[in-house]
Amino acid sequence: MKALIVSADEFEDSELLVPYYRFLEEEIEIDIASIKSGPIIGKHGYHVLATLSLAQLDSSAYDILILPGGKAPALLRKDKKLLALVRHFFEKGKTVAATCHGPQILVSAGVLTGRRATCYRNIAEELQEAGCIYSDEQVVVDDNLITSRVSADLPAFMREIMKKCRRPTGIDRKKLALIHIVKKELNLSDQEYRDILQQVTGVRSAKDLDETAFQRLLRYFTRSKRYQINQYGLTFRQKYFIKHLLADLGWDDQHILNFLKKYYQKTAIDELTKKEASNVIESLKNIIKHEIKNSLNDREQPS
Repeated sequence: MKALIVSADEFEDSELLVPYYRFLEEEIEIDIASIKSGPIIGKHGYHVLATLSLAQLDSSAYDILILPGGKAPALLRKDKKLLALVRHFFEKGKTVAATCHGPQILVSAGVLTGRRATCYRNIAEELQEAGCIYSDEQVVVDDNLITSRVSADLPAFMREIMKKCRRPTGIDRKKLALIHIVKKELNLSDQEYRDILQQVTGVRSAKDLDETAFQRLLRYFTRSKRYQINQYGLTFRQKYFIKHLLADLGWDDQHILNFLKKYYQKTAIDELTKKEASNVIESLKNIIKHEIKNSLNDREQPS
């Protein structure tokens, strides 16, 4: 993990210094860059050394970009190297955190269309004109984008930044795949998908889910009629659990069709009621257990 702060003269002092020292406290490597290397001076007189110029930066070396506010963004937003750096971070899904007037740089980089963000209130209209969904909150997290309004919001701003820096305890790939399958099957837009995650789990990316949040999301899918496959209540969770069990058994489409016709008088998984689907799941589990038991017995037989 390596972080980068980009600023210039007339930066808002606390909005640069608080993130800088917080990263040092966490022993996370961090650089400060500006239009040219050398000292830069904050609005309240603090001197900070920019060890790198924008021309010297290797964008691939950093995982998180922080853009403090103050008067500096008005100058920095004109720098083509910085705008290219910002676009690189968005293209790669890396974390970008901007506060106060910092989002002006994002406007100039053209990366805010359809994204949720906040900023200093005097530039809110500018963000909206750039296609941003503006929200007057202490901190707004939209996937890889973190934004805040003023210096007083720094505690909330830094809390969300540090969440991105910590190694996720996370959920495994199968569970991530299940979530994205549901998203695709329901034809959810990225915005609808993020809003559901935010509403149900408090995060806007499935990668940030822990096991508890994952289960909460599945309960939401299961209980909401919107996420039932048919009027009788079969849910996406049940459907893909059945498909997972079929893959473990090695059954093809004809095999499961014969099974459903024989025991449930159905011709497809999607026709099952919620109760029938539960029974199918238990039956398939028992078949798997039986096959495992037989396999173990066969191994124990003397040759």
